Formats: sequence, C-alpha cells, structure tokens
Amino acid sequence: MRRLLTVVLLSLAALVTATLARLPRSSQQVGYACDRQTCRPVALPAAGVDAPFTAGAIDLTGDGVPETILRQGESLLVLQDDVEIWRSDPAWRVVDVALGDPNDDGRYEILAALWKPDDTGTLTSHPFIIAHRGGTVKVIWGGSAVTHGIHEIALADVDGDGVEELLVLESAQPGDGPDATKRTLSVWDWHGWGFNLRWRSEPGRYRGLGVMADGVIVMTVEK
Repeated sequence: MRRLLTVVLLSLAALVTATLARLPRSSQQVGYACDRQTCRPVALPAAGVDAPFTAGAIDLTGDGVPETILRQGESLLVLQDDVEIWRSDPAWRVVDVALGDPNDDGRYEILAALWKPDDTGTLTSHPFIIAHRGGTVKVIWGGSAVTHGIHEIALADVDGDGVEELLVLESAQPGDGPDATKRTLSVWDWHGWGFNLRWRSEPGRYRGLGVMADGVIVMTVEK
C-alpha cells in the first residue's frame, strides 16, 4: 500500500511538473526609439506582437504590379499572377523575411534570414537579398555566415532619415543554433556592399519583432 501511494504521489508530481512546463512564461512588451547613433528604451501603449513573415506583396519588377511573396514552412516562393517564378534552395531553412529596399538602391527586394549547411554540414546563419534582375528573380547579395545567428528581421526607417535600417533579433551567444531563445536586438546600416552594426541591446528572451507607425521598434521579452 505504501509503495502504491508513493507511485501515485510521484505520478502526480510528474503531471504537475509537465503542466507547469506548458504554461506560458510571464512576458511584457518593450520598445526602443532610435536616432542616427543609438537606441533607447521607451514606454509602449498596448499593441500586438508581430509573427515571423508568412506572406506579403511587393513590386520586384517595377511594372507597378506587385509579386506575391510566400514563406511556406522553411521555403520561400515568389509568385507572379499566381504562377511560381522562383523558389528557394531546398537546403535553406528560411526563418524570416522582410520586404523593402535593404540596399538603398531605389528598387524593392526581398531580404531573407536563413540557415543553411556549410561544407561540414553545420547549419550557419545568413542574410540574403533576392531581387528581380535581368528578367529573372535571383540572389543578388549573399551575406557570409554571421557570428550571431539571425532569428527575426525587419526593415524600417527608425531614425527618420529616409533610409530603411535592418533590425535583427539575433542569438546572444556566438555559435548558438536556430533554436536559441536568448537574443539581442541589433540595428544595422547598409554601407554599399553589406551592413554595418549601429547598435546592439543587452541580451534577453526576445521574440515578435515589429515596428510601429512612428518608427518605434516593438518586441516581447519573456521574463
């Protein structure tokens, strides 16, 4: 009888532990406002949290008719008049997408955050720019593997200078894989053939990167 009671108590303890593990962590929304040098925390009104990109539309060809951009699972697709005209490499794990003008050339492009295996099979994180050039959609800029893996991205003019900045939620520790939850927010400027780091936050459990209409960067931090 005592053994049975012990087993029952242990089973109940395991059930309670599993239930608690499934409960959401307490979290709050945080915001940052940026000037041309740095960013500072600001108070936020109640707002929803953005989710990683799944679908959007942007005029890649410049003909006035936007193409449809889809992220299906870990693949990225470009559709023109509902016909697929480009699909990402099957080896890529596309985790997020931002639509805009990341390289400040006056044309719209796709900025993709992806993980792909290197020559040893290790997953490495890269930012790629995909655009319509010479009558076809293709990668026009493939960033080298970054030290801090990229998890979420956004493009927005957060300092009011008329040029979009690259916003990144990235792994706080170098070498962390695609499942890392401790992250930093960083702000980058295009310098002609790549991005320069402008500012990086302290580490936190950040997710849900977004930008408000006034340029304030919004995200959720889990306590």
